Amino acid sequence: MRLLFLPLLACFAAFCTSPLLAQDDSTDNAIHAVTTLHPDGTKTVSVTDPDKHSCESSTYDTRDKLLQKVVYTLDDSNQPATGIVYNSQNRPMYKCTYKRDGTANRIKEEDDYTMDDQLIRRYVYDFGSDGKVTRIHAFDAQGNEIQASGAKKDTRQSLPRVH
Repeated sequence: MRLLFLPLLACFAAFCTSPLLAQDDSTDNAIHAVTTLHPDGTKTVSVTDPDKHSCESSTYDTRDKLLQKVVYTLDDSNQPATGIVYNSQNRPMYKCTYKRDGTANRIKEEDDYTMDDQLIRRYVYDFGSDGKVTRIHAFDAQGNEIQASGAKKDTRQSLPRVH
């Protein structure tokens, strides 16, 4: 049970700290790099290439050692549609797909799959009237709710910033 909850924190952090929750109307197709410094001393470097509809977001520890990397495929609005999560040895761990709501273009669901396309877990996000995440529901591969979480941020990982 605990092993399934730990990825929830990483995914929730990625979701909550993302400036991608709103649609980007920018017409600038230049490659963008953004570094986010986190309170625990880690940092996330995101490089987005709108022309290739891709983004690579790498999180490093305080000694600049890679902790995790996510390579995103971006949709037509340059928002993450899918991602592959790599460990610190640059080995793929799992794949993610994102479903968005139709009005605010927020991620409403994330599904995580093994590299051979077996569902691992699903996260469903609830939003308050202010548009912020109020609760995350985590489900195992069989659809059983693992644990519902409050919307406390873990800011060590973030989705890429698109300008």
